[in-house]
Amino acid sequence: MTKKKKPIISTDMRKVKKLLKEIPEDRKPIAQGLYEELVFMQNTMKNLKEQVETDGAVSMFKQGKQEFLREHPALTAYNKTIQRYTQVYKQFIDLLPVADEKDTQDPLIDFLEDKGE
Repeated sequence: MTKKKKPIISTDMRKVKKLLKEIPEDRKPIAQGLYEELVFMQNTMKNLKEQVETDGAVSMFKQGKQEFLREHPALTAYNKTIQRYTQVYKQFIDLLPVADEKDTQDPLIDFLEDKGE
């Protein structure tokens, strides 16, 4: 039996975790699950990236008597994981309450509009 490795939580993921407080209670279980997946994928991508940096983006592949270069399997996995990571991240962000339009306006624009009157 292997020991479960404790995930490393990056500074970015700590910031994302703080956003959990803003998510409505009925959506929190979903958001927590998405957060845990994001942490897992981020750690996985870090490991895959290190492997690609060590081994290179291509590797020799031998099939029978043929030998040829192909994209490193770690790079393939990294590219697929990062696509899924961005999808899960968007799902997480979509659970946040919609900001009021007044809150999203630029303070400089507000100032200039007030001066123009």
